[in-house]
Amino acid sequence: MLAKGLIATTVQMMGRSIVSGEWAPGAVLPTEDELAIRYGVGRNALREAVKVLAGKGLVRTARRYGSRVADRALWNHLDTDVIRWRLHDRSSHAQFRREVAQLRELVEPGAAAMAAANATSREKQDILDIARAMHDVPSPEAIELDISFHLAIVDATHNSLLQALRNPLEVMLRTLFNADLQLQESGLSYDPNPVIHLALANAIVGGRPQEARHIATAIVIRGAEGADQLERSSQADEG
Repeated sequence: MLAKGLIATTVQMMGRSIVSGEWAPGAVLPTEDELAIRYGVGRNALREAVKVLAGKGLVRTARRYGSRVADRALWNHLDTDVIRWRLHDRSSHAQFRREVAQLRELVEPGAAAMAAANATSREKQDILDIARAMHDVPSPEAIELDISFHLAIVDATHNSLLQALRNPLEVMLRTLFNADLQLQESGLSYDPNPVIHLALANAIVGGRPQEARHIATAIVIRGAEGADQLERSSQADEG
């Protein structure tokens, strides 16, 4: 258990250093001896940590040059650790929030319209039940319901390619909502907004694809507006 703990701790510290830019893409990592001294671990634990980081796409290793930081395009940006490491201040949170909103805008309005056209009676009832359950519940429970709501819509499209986005979407939403929960910015802390979710559920239940598309778009736009507000707040502090 101790070795696993040491490896996990080393992964966290090295991962933050890479994602924060301390070691830029293409940079050769310090030698094993230097890293072992820095993190207070043995070579075996260090090598295992590097393997984990390589699995996340952050590091590339080869005998001829040792370990290098991989190009950002090769990073697994949907990995929960990678996402968490990049959320180190309001500016990085704003960027992540905007990227999530952009991806959701490409996917979710179309998925909502497809769900309105394709959902079974059971799926429609499940979506409606989740939306109704979001009223007057604590934030941690609301987050789980919020995620379940959006995943249920993806499932109800009956499109296998869209359904393949289910796990990445869950990772993004869970990370975003939990990060928002910690925000102290006025008007930006996590808000499940059950009213708009219920409106979307009713559009899907009623079999109204265009209405569902428009409401889903409105939900996503709120995320982009929050990114703008966070970015302005961060710039004001820097100024």
